[in-house]
Amino acid sequence: MAIALPTSADVKKARKQVDKFVSAQYDLVRTPFLAWVGVNDLALTRLRELPEQLNSAELRSRYDGWAKRGEVAVERIKSRPAVDRALRNAKDADERTVRSVGSFVDEVHDRGEDLLGRVSTETRSVGEKAARRTEKVAAQAAETVSEAGGELAGEIVEAGKDTARETRSTTRKAANKAAPKR
Repeated sequence: MAIALPTSADVKKARKQVDKFVSAQYDLVRTPFLAWVGVNDLALTRLRELPEQLNSAELRSRYDGWAKRGEVAVERIKSRPAVDRALRNAKDADERTVRSVGSFVDEVHDRGEDLLGRVSTETRSVGEKAARRTEKVAAQAAETVSEAGGELAGEIVEAGKDTARETRSTTRKAANKAAPKR
């Protein structure tokens, strides 16, 4: 199994998922929050106008109206220069952070790919050296045994080739597992 390192695209995808989740959560509390803001705005502007406290039935009947009023109040607050500037600064900081994280992830990804490539190359090289050495030792053993018996020498040569083939196969598999995912 090849190793897959995260990319900036992976980070962007995760961020979109988080943004979607946060938006969904915001939508759940939006109307109650706007109603709360509306109630407070109404309370500030009409506190002196209320002859008596509202009962719970009135409160329920005015809830949607307060939510609409809260929405207007939030827009009015957001349009204030200081608030607008703070929101723009927060957005700019967020965008800079996203770019920085993306660059960092890309750099780490590239370095990881390079490292995995070098490990894969080295693994193949070591495997080839081991296979050549195995063949050489098997050939030397076969030569020595050949003097003692021709039939046994042939079997040793074949065993050496089989071992070399298995060594190559095993090291190729190991190198492929360490190779960067393309």
